[in-house]
Amino acid sequence: MADGQDAKEELSRFVEQLDEQDAARVLAYAKSLQNEQNALPAQKTRRQNDVHTRLNRLRQEVQANPEKWTVDAMAEDFHLTRSRFSVLYKQTFGAAPGDEKRAFLNQKARSLLSDTEKNVQQVAAECGYNECENFIRAFRKSNGMSPLQYRKQERM
Repeated sequence: MADGQDAKEELSRFVEQLDEQDAARVLAYAKSLQNEQNALPAQKTRRQNDVHTRLNRLRQEVQANPEKWTVDAMAEDFHLTRSRFSVLYKQTFGAAPGDEKRAFLNQKARSLLSDTEKNVQQVAAECGYNECENFIRAFRKSNGMSPLQYRKQERM
């Protein structure tokens, strides 16, 4: 940090010796260099790439079968605490693992309701719900309507 501060002071002394127009050009150029430096993507280490690859694979598995996963199971699969795993997942994908799991479950439920003739209880069971009422409540919260209303709307 001291090097950066020294460079700024040296630049300030240099700019003081210039006329106004040249000083403005030098400062604008220095600012553009700083913006370019800040815009450069950080180089990922091999370990970070491996972690990112494993997270993507796990996310695909959860998306394919969300009813089989819990955040604890995801963290265990990654050999991390639930808390550390959740932070890492959110940093990588921008969403909490539990929120994405619920979104994947909701996506599966909507697909089953619109593409199959299964009743709501069967859809709830296939989505991993032991109680149909809990499924209906979660579905209504995510979609603003009951599963039957959704099916009816989709088939119109």
